[in-house]
Amino acid sequence: MRFRSIMICYAVAFGCMVSQPAVAGETASGSMRISARIPPVCSLATSPLAVAGNETIASAVMFESCNTNQGFQVLATHRPLEPGESAKVSYDGQNSDLEVSGLSFIQFRRGARHGPVLVNVATGSLAAPLAISFALTPV
Repeated sequence: MRFRSIMICYAVAFGCMVSQPAVAGETASGSMRISARIPPVCSLATSPLAVAGNETIASAVMFESCNTNQGFQVLATHRPLEPGESAKVSYDGQNSDLEVSGLSFIQFRRGARHGPVLVNVATGSLAAPLAISFALTPV
């Protein structure tokens, strides 16, 4: 087996030595196509947004970055809401109600984005403080 590997290496080396390089004249032209596939990456620079039980509004500026042209989803995680509790999120001017379950779809954002976003949370009759974490997921 080792002998075979050595022979393959010698054959490749010999083929490289005897092959002639391409020679082109001054008027010759050519083209080459190079492509790369970049994986989608999304991030959101922020800390959790918290609303105390006696407060009704909280605001934050978050920095979103996502390099996919297909768009991405903005999601929020929070504690499950008790009966009678409610919260509304305004993410870059679009309003969404938080779901009772603790996982809320906030919005779908089209195209690649990179920049600050204003987020406001308005609550109604909270029984306990509410902390909300946001995440971006590429589509």
